[in-house]
Amino acid sequence: MSMTSLQTLEFSSTTIRPPNGDGLENLKLIYAFLLPPMMLTLLVAILGNGTIVISAHKLMYPVSPYLKLCVSLAAADAWAALLMITGLVVNSLMPVMLGVKKQTMCVDAVLEIFRMSGMLTSDWHLFALAINQLIGTMWPLNYKMIISSRRLRLLVMLLWVIPLIFTGSWFFLTPGDGFRHPKCVFVFYNRFAPFRITIFTVFMLPLLATLVIYTIILKHLVKAKERFDKSACVIGSIRSAPRRNHVNSRLKLVWTTLLVVSTFTLSWGICVVYFVLVCKQGCAFIYMRHVGLYSGIFFGSTVNCLVILKLAVNPFIYTLRIPVIRRSVEAFLGKRLCRKVGGGGGAATGEQHSSTEHSPSNC
Repeated sequence: MSMTSLQTLEFSSTTIRPPNGDGLENLKLIYAFLLPPMMLTLLVAILGNGTIVISAHKLMYPVSPYLKLCVSLAAADAWAALLMITGLVVNSLMPVMLGVKKQTMCVDAVLEIFRMSGMLTSDWHLFALAINQLIGTMWPLNYKMIISSRRLRLLVMLLWVIPLIFTGSWFFLTPGDGFRHPKCVFVFYNRFAPFRITIFTVFMLPLLATLVIYTIILKHLVKAKERFDKSACVIGSIRSAPRRNHVNSRLKLVWTTLLVVSTFTLSWGICVVYFVLVCKQGCAFIYMRHVGLYSGIFFGSTVNCLVILKLAVNPFIYTLRIPVIRRSVEAFLGKRLCRKVGGGGGAATGEQHSSTEHSPSNC
């Protein structure tokens, strides 16, 4: 089922016509039950991730590469949520609920390019976060030299641009297919090979590498923590406290990122597995042969809901577990609230805010 569509019953925006008569009425009832909560949750995801991105200018300087990557990842999640809600309107609400007939698949193709590239962007962001934390953990003295601001800006740009170029190129490769078809019908998308297996591979390899890297980091930090705990008994807790606190803070940061990676794996990861297993040609399960209409709706809506919940949960993970991000959001929201309550005035309001706490409570 498409992440952007309930009608298509696949991962993509493939053209599956809804049934007629009683079947169509049943489908409308199912959509009427599924669409509102999904769209509402996506709005929460857009607002939550968007707030983190907009609040980024309130982050305390210097802003670490980890935080910059987290903000970029939040932007990717907000973009993905926006594309999903657009896809639900274009691919489900309009054709099924409102009976609007599509004359071309060009809009679907554009949505699919941006949606899939956004999925890969999020995946590669997590891989970049893992590499960043690996370097900071294993080679802390060389960290600033390796992860410079210039290199990080280039990396973030590539994380957004390369997936878009890679995904979009597939829609121009085959004569008479994709954008080279008068109605943009992308038949290649419905086949196991080469498109689906390629997307599966490009997605899964960085994700698996990310999990391996975090296993290495955790082992290293747990051993370091054990050494500091033992040394505390010998040299005294006061002398060893700074190094032990540093290790503990790194451990907390790693567990936070692992929480994000876990939700990502249980949502987009399951989605990609479904994508490579169920299609029209060449997959292990052929749509409308092994997977019927209503079973497709069940599996597809389940996959969709997992992704939607992931997009909505991530902002809470950031704000609850990363104090710096929480303070930036509080500062941004507090400033907006103060402007509304106080009519936008206040040199005094600005003076009351602490540069270190960014507290919104000083209205």
